[in-house]
Amino acid sequence: MRIRSEYSKNVIKVMTGTTLAQALPIAVAPILTRLYPPEAFGVFYLYAALVSILSVVATGRYELAILIPKDSREAFHTGLAAGWSTTLFSGVLLLALVPFRHKLANLLGEPDLAPWLCLIPASILVQGWYNVFNFWHNRHKRFGLLTRSKILISGANAGGRIGLAWIWKSAGGLIWGTFISWLVGLFQFLLAFGKKDRAFFQTRNRAEVLQQARRFRHFPGTMVIGSLFNKGNVELPPILLNLFFTPAIAGFFGQMNAVLRQPLLVVGRAFEEVFKQQASEEIHALGHCRPVFRKTLFRLSLLGAIPFLLLFWAAPALFSFVFSPAWETAGLYARFFSLPLFLQFVAAPLSALFYLKEHTRWYTALEFGQLALVLSALLAGAWWLKDPNQTLLLLAGAYTLGVSVRLILLWRMAHV
Repeated sequence: MRIRSEYSKNVIKVMTGTTLAQALPIAVAPILTRLYPPEAFGVFYLYAALVSILSVVATGRYELAILIPKDSREAFHTGLAAGWSTTLFSGVLLLALVPFRHKLANLLGEPDLAPWLCLIPASILVQGWYNVFNFWHNRHKRFGLLTRSKILISGANAGGRIGLAWIWKSAGGLIWGTFISWLVGLFQFLLAFGKKDRAFFQTRNRAEVLQQARRFRHFPGTMVIGSLFNKGNVELPPILLNLFFTPAIAGFFGQMNAVLRQPLLVVGRAFEEVFKQQASEEIHALGHCRPVFRKTLFRLSLLGAIPFLLLFWAAPALFSFVFSPAWETAGLYARFFSLPLFLQFVAAPLSALFYLKEHTRWYTALEFGQLALVLSALLAGAWWLKDPNQTLLLLAGAYTLGVSVRLILLWRMAHV
């Protein structure tokens, strides 16, 4: 890729940093799989799934709208709407979880989760505000800061999990290590905001926050629902696999996602950071974003083709060699998901168009359809096939169909 434009330079800048950030989890994964048993990963991924799903509701998805206003003061008050919503939601959730944590853990089929449920509101609060500042700094093209943040979070997460393994051999070390890393990332963003944007804080006005909340009221009404469907597509499988089969199966699936999905999609996320900012500018200037859409689609497809073909061919052997033979099943699941992961790699950055063009109802309908496919595959596999491997293969087919439809719709959206 020649560095001929600001777009390419920014993509390479973000990609370089995020690649380094994701190299750390890959490097420490063989250590973690020897420090923690598969059951601990099963509990952790269940916890992470709950945090991820509830975080969508917490912000009202107002943070997505930070890129839309032309005026930065309006964008600032839109961000405050997201932050205030997160704070209120987290407080209410804490009061609701404390008395019912044991019952909820039993309902989810994982009693060992009960001690950690009370940490969920704090995790949501930190991640919600982190997302607000992430979009704010993206709006101002601070791609270097965004990259350093990813590296810092990744390093803190890896170091924290390894260090805390000496205290907890259970999921506690994984959970606390992750929480501390997000807290460190939020603190970094706060420092940057204080240095560069302190003047905006002096202009804060409750009436303007409410005005922006009303302006983008369709985001809580549609993007929250759509994002919940999206989170369900990603986070419900480990929950249901744990419920229908065993914690070990959920652990294999979750570890496959952690080791492969996140690092492979990190390149896509590097493109997303740049794509959504430039697409926003093109929409303001041209009314469409055909140039940057086509450029991003082509480059993502080119970058992803060979790695995902290699993943299909060698995943079981690689997992067995790197993580020990006990994790070969996770490698088999990686082979199943090589095609849908490739399609998601391409589609994820481009999906920013749904909120940039405010086609939030389309997004919700599409995510609902994908969730229906995912749940149908999981239920059919558990009730009729009664085999975890066949169930995961069916699930991979459901993701492939849903993401293919998404890419077709995104192409049409970019050209009108």
